[in-house]
Amino acid sequence: MLSLMDGFSSYNQIKIVEEDQHKMKFTTPWGTFCYQVMPFGLKNADATYQHAMTTIFCDLLHIIMKDYVDEILGKSKTHDSHIDVLTIIFERLEKYKVCLNRKKYIFGVKLDKLLGYIVSRRGIAVDLAKVKAIMEISLPTTLK
Repeated sequence: MLSLMDGFSSYNQIKIVEEDQHKMKFTTPWGTFCYQVMPFGLKNADATYQHAMTTIFCDLLHIIMKDYVDEILGKSKTHDSHIDVLTIIFERLEKYKVCLNRKKYIFGVKLDKLLGYIVSRRGIAVDLAKVKAIMEISLPTTLK
């Protein structure tokens, strides 16, 4: 069984340490402000968030779960063990105060599409619909 979960505002959950906040200053007509969390567009935001998720789940990765940036995949062989897997994942998320997007939960599926791939109990495979779409792309008809 698989459960798919999506992080909410991913890198905006990473707090900037107080001594580095002055490096992220910006000025407006109403005053000078500093970011307290990583803002959108920061060069290493995605890599920093991925590193944080890998650190949080280091002992669980490739055993009962996988993660890629803000996507979390919990996996198990049976329904009963799947509830235990989800309990472990959610306890860890709660401990580190990581928020998920409730609208993008998918629990207890046997096959699903994730990031353009087919994820099943046999592993990860290429989505043939994507391959077909690429094969059917027409060549450009104009030169510039």
